[in-house]
Amino acid sequence: MAYTPDFEIAHIGVNCADAAQAERCAEQFAVLFKLAVNPAKESADARFTGTQIEWMKAPGRGEHGHIALATGDLPAARRYLEEKGFAFDEDSVKRFPDGRILVIYAKQQIGGFAIHLMQK
Repeated sequence: MAYTPDFEIAHIGVNCADAAQAERCAEQFAVLFKLAVNPAKESADARFTGTQIEWMKAPGRGEHGHIALATGDLPAARRYLEEKGFAFDEDSVKRFPDGRILVIYAKQQIGGFAIHLMQK
């Protein structure tokens, strides 16, 4: 039986010029759409509004940012996309402590956005 992908958008990452712009964007989006700035997801690299929007504190991958797609079977989803011509950047891999891949970026962009897969 053929693999059926279960992709879902985990978040959208938006490249900001710096941490101050990321903070302003996160706050503005929170006020406009009644979402909380999520301090639990803040990192050295980003601020989150809710869990959906990641405001990068410096330009990251992708001309405009990235789209994170979560899937229940990352290795199978990766094979599925590779069969469709997508290639992946091995240098972008982040792993769980047990060695499984948590995150991997595609080499291609779509509409100026990098694409990365995440294991659910």
